[in-house]
Amino acid sequence: MAEILKRMETPSEADFHQAINNRSAQWYSLCLKITQDVHLAEDAVQDALISAWTKRDQFEHTARLETWISRIAVNAALQLLRKRHPERWEVLETEVRDTSAGPVEQRHALELDKGLGVALKGLSEFERLCFVLKHIQQWRLREIASLLDTNIGKIKQGVFRATQKLRMSMIHLRSEA
Repeated sequence: MAEILKRMETPSEADFHQAINNRSAQWYSLCLKITQDVHLAEDAVQDALISAWTKRDQFEHTARLETWISRIAVNAALQLLRKRHPERWEVLETEVRDTSAGPVEQRHALELDKGLGVALKGLSEFERLCFVLKHIQQWRLREIASLLDTNIGKIKQGVFRATQKLRMSMIHLRSEA
């Protein structure tokens, strides 16, 4: 019973410090992939952490604290994008490296990362967000739809269009591998 009550408490400062130590690089990476801007990504993570801390009493314990802050970070990144380019908005993660891979595999992975970063810039903001949340952050379609306040069909369409565009823009990497 004491364990259940502990889980229902407001997250402590120590809980936040642990979450930041465990996930801050992933939150920054996620925000960077969404915003495509170093400064906006930094601002989004900072805004998310401030927002999470001030609203910590609203944490419902239906997910882990790190996951809850991730969602806040995504929303913060989206808000900054909407403020910066309201005319372009269309409503329709530490990256872990395999340290056991050899130098050739690591070089290919690095080239793939670079290629993906460049290719992501060719997507619309909506397509990029759908792709990053679905395939990189492993969110469910209904979670993305809920976050973006749209239907699953539009999310599927965004993921599909993003995947098609990425395949075309990264075809040269397949032939090199």
